[in-house]
Amino acid sequence: MPVTINSLNHTVNSHSPPMALTRQAGIGLIEILVTVLILGIGILGVASTQVVSLQMNTQSQSRSQAVLLAEDLLDRIRANPDNIAGYALAQGDAQGADGGACDTSFVPANGSVAANDLATWENNLACLLPDAERTVVIDGLNNTVTVTIDWDQNDQAMNPPVVVRTQI
Repeated sequence: MPVTINSLNHTVNSHSPPMALTRQAGIGLIEILVTVLILGIGILGVASTQVVSLQMNTQSQSRSQAVLLAEDLLDRIRANPDNIAGYALAQGDAQGADGGACDTSFVPANGSVAANDLATWENNLACLLPDAERTVVIDGLNNTVTVTIDWDQNDQAMNPPVVVRTQI
């Protein structure tokens, strides 16, 4: 018995055999494989973005530490204006406690305020930025102090050393 669907006058025989599936064999499987491939490529892209983000976050944290350490030394110099020249440091590796690595229980025992400030600052530098190199240049003519901190950043082209210059 023919059935009319809507106003389109299509007739459907309720006893007709189902469509032959031989034309569609394997098409669903191929579609699923392509979808999984596209999804896998997308997930790899997101994962690589996450890795780059973590690296940049670490570099940003190190740069912030370097700026804070440079500002700390400049504050120490401003607090001791009578001996500004005593804060000059030639370029070299940051020396932790007693010329070694980081010492978390470091207490300076030098003779002058400038020597104690430098020893404490260098220990902090050795603790927060291992393998850092530092330079402190005092320009008496212009009354300026330049603090340069450089450390292993794994990408020298993208990350120059931190240089903080101020007038005292």
